Amino acid sequence: MMNEKMMIVVGQLLMVVLALALAYAPQYYMFIIILYFVGIFGFSMYKSRRAGSRISREEIESARILFKEDKALDLAVGDEDYVRMLSKQWKTLIFSFLLFPVYIIIFNFARNAQSAFNEFLAGLGLTSEKLAAFILWVIVFEFFFVMNHGIRRILMGGKGFSVPLVPPAYRVTEKGIVTKGGFGPTIGFPLPEGSTVELNSERNYVEIRLPKGAVIRLYSKRASRLYEIIQRYGLRKSSKS
Repeated sequence: MMNEKMMIVVGQLLMVVLALALAYAPQYYMFIIILYFVGIFGFSMYKSRRAGSRISREEIESARILFKEDKALDLAVGDEDYVRMLSKQWKTLIFSFLLFPVYIIIFNFARNAQSAFNEFLAGLGLTSEKLAAFILWVIVFEFFFVMNHGIRRILMGGKGFSVPLVPPAYRVTEKGIVTKGGFGPTIGFPLPEGSTVELNSERNYVEIRLPKGAVIRLYSKRASRLYEIIQRYGLRKSSKS
C-alpha cells in the first residue's frame, strides 16, 4: 500500500495533470473524474504489489523453498487487534465511496461557476480563460484531497496508523517472499536497507517494515522459524541485530 508521503506526492501530481486536462479538454469531463479516482487506486495497488522488490516474481518462485504457509488468513482472522484495524480501513473505504455523489455535485457546481470565476480573475488582471480554468480545477481537486485526507485521519485513528498488508498464503524462498496465487506483494531478498523485522510469538506473526512505509505481516503458527529464516536470508549483515 502507498505510504502517506507517497500518497501526497502522487495525489498532487495527479491533480495538476487532471486540472490541465479539464482546462484544455473540458469535453472529457466525466472521463477525467473517473480517471482521478481510478488513478490513485490503481497506483496504490501497483505499489503494494511491488512492495520494495527489485527481483522478479519468477526468480523468487524458482528458488529453493524455505518456508510455506497456506493458512495465514485463518490466523489473521483470529487476531482481534488486526480485525479492528481492518474494520477501520473498511469504514474509511465505504465512507469515501458514499461521498462520491457529493464529489459529482461539487464538480457540476464548479463547471457552472467557471464563467463567474473567470470574470473574477479577469478583474484581478488575469484574462486567460484556460489558465483561469486550470486554477479553478486545482482548487476543486485540492479540496477533495484535503477532505479525503482529513476523513482518513479521523476514521483511521490519526497520524501514523496503517493497516499491515497480510497475504492469505505465501512462500519464502532463498530469493524472497511471494504470495501464493499471483496476487499481493512480492518481496525480494535481501530486504531494502533500513528494513526491520519483528517477531510476535503470542499473536503468531512476523512483521516486515520497509523503509518507504509499507508494512507486511506474515502470520504462521511457526512464526519463530519464519523469523529465523528472514533474519538469515532477508537481512543484510549490517542490519542484523
